[in-house]
Amino acid sequence: MFYCRSNVISTIKRITERPDFYCLIFQNSFLLGGNFCKCNLVRLRTLRGLITASVGVALLIVGASIFDSAYDVVESVMDKKQYLFEDKLIPQGQTVNSSITWDQLDTHSILIVNVTPIYNQVKLQVTEPNSGTFEKESNNGFVYHIIGKSTQNQGNYYFDVFNLGTEPVHVNVVLGEDPYLSGKCNTDNQTACYAIPATIGIVIAGMLALIIGSAVAVNDLRKKKKQQPT
Repeated sequence: MFYCRSNVISTIKRITERPDFYCLIFQNSFLLGGNFCKCNLVRLRTLRGLITASVGVALLIVGASIFDSAYDVVESVMDKKQYLFEDKLIPQGQTVNSSITWDQLDTHSILIVNVTPIYNQVKLQVTEPNSGTFEKESNNGFVYHIIGKSTQNQGNYYFDVFNLGTEPVHVNVVLGEDPYLSGKCNTDNQTACYAIPATIGIVIAGMLALIIGSAVAVNDLRKKKKQQPT
């Protein structure tokens, strides 16, 4: 009996000490589709950077999705609204533009464009006083841009709305105070208001994971090339 037990233990020990033991586990794992690892631990190390970067991309996508969902309804709870365009017609392939003075801004402002019909796409382009340019296309008849008021960035903000669709569109362009970033939460916007800081944290974590993962992947790839015989 002791001899059999000793043989079993020594066999298990030999198997677990194989350099590709963990690769074999991953290769036969149902959860990983059976094809995760076809090599040895060196390749697993090479993959760690790509896995970290992939997690970063996933966090960025999730964060952006939550962010956009919260801002889809921001206009209904927005304070200090200023309508810059109301039911403005933009012919196919044409654009309308205007400017926003620094005095019109709150500490945290948001510029919103509503499009009719909603299936027609427009592009919002905002040029800030420091010449920074931001562009975003509408989704389901809605596009927005957040503007942070800064004493170091005084001057006019210029915006253009381009009709990218195949027919004329009507747009409403409204500027107002961002209730989420201003922290003005109430019973109507409480969930979204508190979700925004958490979402910003998710986006930052995703960016860090993407940067770190990319750096690790490049470093591991260089090490792997150095280990290969010439």
